[in-house]
Amino acid sequence: MRLDYILAGLAGAVLMAAPVGAHELHAAVTEIAINPRTGEMEIMHRMFAHDLMEAMGEETMDEASFYSDPAHIAEIGSYVEGVFRFADPTGMLYEPTYIGAELEGEFAWVYFVSDAPEDASGFIVDNDLLAETFADQTNMTNFRFDSHVRTAMHGPGRRNPVRVSFD
Repeated sequence: MRLDYILAGLAGAVLMAAPVGAHELHAAVTEIAINPRTGEMEIMHRMFAHDLMEAMGEETMDEASFYSDPAHIAEIGSYVEGVFRFADPTGMLYEPTYIGAELEGEFAWVYFVSDAPEDASGFIVDNDLLAETFADQTNMTNFRFDSHVRTAMHGPGRRNPVRVSFD
C-alpha cells in the first residue's frame, strides 16, 4: 500500500474521530465536488479550529468568540485564499467565492464555491493550509466528480503542487 494512501487514511481518521483536546497530528481535509442541486463546485476545508487560529496569530483568543466575530470570519477567508489554490489541467487558476466559516466542536469548516469546471478531467492543487505554522502539517484534498475520487496529498517533504487526473 502506498504511503500517501496510508497518510490520507490516518489524516482522515484523526480529523473525523479525534477526541477533544490536544492532538499530535496537524492535518486538514479539503473536499471539492459539484453540488447536484446548484451545479456549483463546492470547496469545503476542515481543520482543527485552534490550529487555524494559531496560523492566523489568534491562539490566545477564545474559540467561540473568534468564530462568532464577523471580522474574524472575513479574515479566515483571506487567509485560506492565500494558501489554497487549485487550477484546471492547463494551469488556469479557479477563483472561488468565499462563503464563510463555522466552528463545529473542535473543528473549523471553511466554505467556498466556484463555477462548475468545463473540463473535469483533472486538476492541479497547491494546498498549503497551516503549513507555514506547523512543519508536520498534512493536507488531503479530495476531488469527487462523477462518482470518482482523486486525492492530492501535501505534507512534510511534499509541498509542491500536485496534479490529479480523472482520465
